[in-house]
Amino acid sequence: MTDEVPEFELSDEDEVAALLRAAQGAMLRHPVAAQAMLRALAAEGRAFARTPEGAALRERVARSDLVRRGRVVWEVATLNALEEHGDTLIPSKVLDAMAKATQVRDLEPMLTRLFGLEADGDDAAAATRG
Repeated sequence: MTDEVPEFELSDEDEVAALLRAAQGAMLRHPVAAQAMLRALAAEGRAFARTPEGAALRERVARSDLVRRGRVVWEVATLNALEEHGDTLIPSKVLDAMAKATQVRDLEPMLTRLFGLEADGDDAAAATRG
């Protein structure tokens, strides 16, 4: 294995931002599934880390700037809301965000922007009515 870290040229920053917003929206629309996915990925990663190959890779990535930067992206994209441990179905940070959102004066436009809905479409109205 090599210690070289791949480098990527960002060709379209708007596209990357759109992908991160889509991931964030999916997490907010499906927090139970997102929570389950995080726990499954963490368990799989820990199981792999117990193998000789996984332990060696863990040592390499522990010093990796790419992994550090990836963690920042993960935390921002998921609003750092997912919980690896515990038995909650919906992360408490998601519930906190929902409670805070009820205090937003212009709630409908905010939700429309957040979930990428058309401002004049039936979906936008349905999103705010439940």
